[in-house]
Amino acid sequence: MNRLSRLLPVAPLILALALGARFAAFSVEPFGPQRVNLDTGITTLPQGGILTDNENGLRLKGSYIEYKEGSFVRARGVELLSQRETFLAQTLDHDIPKQEARFTGLTFSNPDFKGLKAERALALFAEEIVVLKGRVQADSPRLQAETLVVNLKDREALALGSFTYQEGKATLRGQGPSARLYLRFQGGKVQASTKVPPSASPLAQYASRLP
Repeated sequence: MNRLSRLLPVAPLILALALGARFAAFSVEPFGPQRVNLDTGITTLPQGGILTDNENGLRLKGSYIEYKEGSFVRARGVELLSQRETFLAQTLDHDIPKQEARFTGLTFSNPDFKGLKAERALALFAEEIVVLKGRVQADSPRLQAETLVVNLKDREALALGSFTYQEGKATLRGQGPSARLYLRFQGGKVQASTKVPPSASPLAQYASRLP
């Protein structure tokens, strides 16, 4: 592997996705050529590559990667692994100054969610919030929703609009744009309620950040 100081701007992406992990030196393993456009400042790995931080156990793999120092990182065929989270996506577009990333075709897993899928998603790294829209569904807990806002820091989530939630033989359903389902994860269990506590109500405002 070649250590490239030029790739240091990628660090905010992996740091943020690792949800606060301290990022140290990392290495890059390109799958093919590396192209640097000196006029635009954009570096491209047309055949993709792997970025690895062995110290913190982070690994970003993409079938195509391009970035501009201090500006953006874009990738296709994305697989990002950390100690607690897995992000798989068709595309990733990370805005470094805004500390946010947009995904298409995302599948997300962590200790609370298994196989959480959505057509599109927005990660707000500073707030540790993920917004998912478009055929949202999860294998565990068993959930289908129009929109889901996940608070990774406080281990809670809010479904907005029509939803179906199943736990054992029990099923909760909501219809229409005003429907709400609140999920709270604690001690390996999930608590579900159609009554949203006041402390979680602000999560709804994040939905508008993703059209």
